[in-house]
Amino acid sequence: MTKKTVAMSVSTMFCVLMVVSVGHAFVPADVDQLIQTGLCSRCDLSGANLSGISGVSDLTEANLSGANLYTADLSGVDLCGANLTGANLKEASLKGTDLSGTDLSGADLTGADLTGTTFGGAKLDNTTWTDGSTCKAGSVEKCEHDEHDQ
Repeated sequence: MTKKTVAMSVSTMFCVLMVVSVGHAFVPADVDQLIQTGLCSRCDLSGANLSGISGVSDLTEANLSGANLYTADLSGVDLCGANLTGANLKEASLKGTDLSGTDLSGADLTGADLTGTTFGGAKLDNTTWTDGSTCKAGSVEKCEHDEHDQ
């Protein structure tokens, strides 16, 4: 390989990595605030890897679109009005969590614990439910399934 070919390959890989990483752009200071205080109302945590996080109490109106919340303990957390579109909530604990007015469109709740969770007005369009089934488009507050899926 010539130096020019190597340089072009490295340049191409760098550009690809930049495009992939820009897909969801969380604010690093918001992630730090969440980790330090457990409070992050209206924060931009889109695409952040928060897998296994615990000790959180307030995420009202936070942008968590595309965030990785796998096995997160969000028990009792206030998530009213949060954007959770496309978020990974597999095996997360959402016991007693308030999800009123949240957008969970396309989120994955496979294996999540939803005991005592409030869904008032939550959008569940194409959300993967705890049992792995998919909520019908237009589902609000309750995961509706097509008749042939039941």
